[in-house]
Amino acid sequence: MEMRIIPTGILPSLVVQMKKFFRVPIASIVLIILALFAVPVFADDFQEGMDAANRGDFEKAFDVWEPLAKRGNALAQFNLGLMYDKGEGVKRNYKMAVKWYKLAAKQGVSSAQFNLGWLYSKGKGVRQSFKRAIMWYVRAAKQNNPAAQFNLGLMYDIGEGVTPDYKRAIKWYRLAAKQNNAQAQFNLAQLYESGERVAQDLKKVVKWYKLAAENGNTLAQLKLGAMFEKGKGVAKNHKKAAKWYKLAAGQGNEIAQFTLAYMYSRGIGVKRSYSEAVKWYRLSAGQGNVIAQFNLGVFYIAGKGVRQSYSKAAGWFRLAAKQGDAEAQFRLGMLYEDGDGVEKDPEKAVRLYRFAADQGHAMAQGNLGWMYINGNGVEEDLDEAAKWYRRSEQSSKTKHNRNGGPISSLR
Repeated sequence: MEMRIIPTGILPSLVVQMKKFFRVPIASIVLIILALFAVPVFADDFQEGMDAANRGDFEKAFDVWEPLAKRGNALAQFNLGLMYDKGEGVKRNYKMAVKWYKLAAKQGVSSAQFNLGWLYSKGKGVRQSFKRAIMWYVRAAKQNNPAAQFNLGLMYDIGEGVTPDYKRAIKWYRLAAKQNNAQAQFNLAQLYESGERVAQDLKKVVKWYKLAAENGNTLAQLKLGAMFEKGKGVAKNHKKAAKWYKLAAGQGNEIAQFTLAYMYSRGIGVKRSYSEAVKWYRLSAGQGNVIAQFNLGVFYIAGKGVRQSYSKAAGWFRLAAKQGDAEAQFRLGMLYEDGDGVEKDPEKAVRLYRFAADQGHAMAQGNLGWMYINGNGVEEDLDEAAKWYRRSEQSSKTKHNRNGGPISSLR
């Protein structure tokens, strides 16, 4: 059986998903700052606030930290800013968040400087100012704050409030990447892979994707799997490709799940296993992957990795057909025409054939012609039948025809 595969043109669109500004989670910030900036004279009082926050009593934490913040404790000032920023223990108030972040930032708290930069970049609690955002990011970045370094790299990369400057983008990405910032590592790989703004360098592409992938970046794992699969920048190695696809698939990446299923169905880089193929197709299909839905339908018809079931096949074809997949519409039409797994319904079959036929599906056009000749699901109409047969013949000759495989084939 022939398999349907996802066109390679889908992968570049994933770049956009990583072009996002980075924001450190609330818990990690508090713990980082506690380790670096706790002042002994306030230690007991501050710890009382921490204990309250850790048990979810943010109102108590606020009551403890506020007097400390007013007495100049940088950590307490930062945490008050964070609570106003997140609406924890108090009503969310970006202006108050800015006030307390500024006090902490002026005392050198890099996470306060970073969060202040983020608020200026978004215009929250202050008038939007990319100039001030950059100023605060730079202060944090000079203290080796990787998130600030990444955001500076991104701003210069995409021209967010500044003129694009790829040398500066690479400079800041590199600094963040050396601190194991996976997003910076991924974006560096993207820059060197595209070759549009800097010279293409596949060795650097592989290097940075690998580092990002090892740090758990899902898209880097996916891209690295594709490079090993195609032999791009590395020696072709399907086992290594499967390894990286599996890591990305395990993190819920739909395309990796689909690709891994295909590899298991064919025994490429892994031992052939239809049950494993079905497992990964299900996960991908559950996220709306139309071709995975279609392929599951074919697996149920063939009884590979699952018990044969035309009714379940119809269910998967129906999901793909609703997304406009012509091949699924055609297959579902055949099931309704023959009454396999569904109640026989020639009129539904005609409707589905027409949906597929209108998309240029040659076999659906041919079947539609047959239905008109026989008056099956429609009134007999030889002229209409001739029209669809002509279209079927024309579609079969076009280079864009996707229906050259056998009727029972997978994609």
